[in-house]
Amino acid sequence: MREAGILLHITSLPGKYGCGSLGKCAYDFVDFLKRSNQHIWQILPIGPTSYGDSPYSALSNFGFNYYFIDLDLLVKDGLLDKEDLPKPFECKRVDFNSLTENRFKLFHKAYQKKDIYLDGFNEFKEKEAYWLHDYARFTVLKGMHDDKPWYMWYDDWKYRNNNSLMWLDNEKWYDIDFTKFVQYLFYKQFIDLRKYANKKGIMIMGDMPIYCAHDSSDVWAHPDNFQLNPDLTPKAVAGCPPDFFSPDGQLWGNPLYDWDKMRTNNYNFWVMRVKHSFELFDILRIDHFRGFEGYYSIPYGDDTAKYGHWETGPGYDLFKIINKECKNAKIVAENLGFLTPGVHKLLKKCGYPGMNIFQFELGNGKNAPIKKGFKENNIFYTGTHDNQTLMSFYNDLESKYKKLIDDVCDIKFNDKPNLKIIEYAMKTNCDTVIIPIQDYLGLSDDIGRMNAPSTISKSNWSYISRSYNYTKELSDYIKNITKMTNRG
Repeated sequence: MREAGILLHITSLPGKYGCGSLGKCAYDFVDFLKRSNQHIWQILPIGPTSYGDSPYSALSNFGFNYYFIDLDLLVKDGLLDKEDLPKPFECKRVDFNSLTENRFKLFHKAYQKKDIYLDGFNEFKEKEAYWLHDYARFTVLKGMHDDKPWYMWYDDWKYRNNNSLMWLDNEKWYDIDFTKFVQYLFYKQFIDLRKYANKKGIMIMGDMPIYCAHDSSDVWAHPDNFQLNPDLTPKAVAGCPPDFFSPDGQLWGNPLYDWDKMRTNNYNFWVMRVKHSFELFDILRIDHFRGFEGYYSIPYGDDTAKYGHWETGPGYDLFKIINKECKNAKIVAENLGFLTPGVHKLLKKCGYPGMNIFQFELGNGKNAPIKKGFKENNIFYTGTHDNQTLMSFYNDLESKYKKLIDDVCDIKFNDKPNLKIIEYAMKTNCDTVIIPIQDYLGLSDDIGRMNAPSTISKSNWSYISRSYNYTKELSDYIKNITKMTNRG
């Protein structure tokens, strides 16, 4: 079945209190997707973020970001009073500071009425205990250590001394249970939203980063899964080698997995990650898929990625077990970048869809975007969260390359280039096409770009849409182009 969808992270919904949420703005967006004959809503990772607010560097790959908890729903369910809520406001970019300053006062008040959710909360704590308790400990301990990363904590906590952890469980039981309750608030609201979306015929596609942040409960609780020294510093870290776009390569800094160790317990950590994801999502995109065939290892302490080398990954050995444990799971492989024959072979063996990005089809400018030959199994995007918006990409091209795109997409003088390129994407033979909402809206980078890789900027991850963006005119256009190209 030929399908279409829209990429929009939860933070980018037009929320009332500085950020998108799982409340009315999310339900309204689902209704917009339904009216527009779309069947997929793709979001970015939902883990709790730290400095920089990148969803790809979470404090837990199992936990949830409290930013998204909707305050009005807590009022509706009786956990807060309407008078407790902050004054609604609109902002040009996500106001991350406002999200961290006042939310926890409200969550603590909601916790006093936790019995309203008692059965669901108790079931959640029992079912999610395999990650939840250590995440709650981790969160409480970060507070006790002035938010320092765990590898800078006192040794009893850094090395998980059993007696110290028992003391923590007894003395900090309120803070631990409160942290679990905040996680449950997200979980309940997300599951309710997903049920609503599914009833409307909308599937939610989640996103899983391949690596864990060093400062995460995942690495702290399970250090044996990673290539760490006895003092728990990484032996080597993740990244990408130098290329045309990045002469120094990309130094991500995540600790690498100890795949040999993981193999001895049938990759249980990864199986649990995937199973956990499918409690929440209908489709799962796994980031940096090529890292499973071979991963780039950079010496710990290097300032750039220049002197890394390739190591062999787990390959199909991992996905054979995932496919067995998670039958019929809809997994998408982010297969961008430098791909070897081995990566293509692994992708084919797994049977997962890959990705084609319009902005990358131009290559180095010597070739126009390919007019045919895309794999039907692939998902076609105009761009991802790391790309320029389509309008800025087009406007920044040299005239000779712009003409190549004009010819391929039949762009005339009075046409809107973003819409003509979207129409080209919709006409490809790929089974699925997903378009960032910024590209439908024709936004430029200064307003709509989500992230510029390898940069630290206040504008990264902070795009927020407006309620007035979701017009009937836009909905009708999307519906019509979807119908014209036999999608949906």
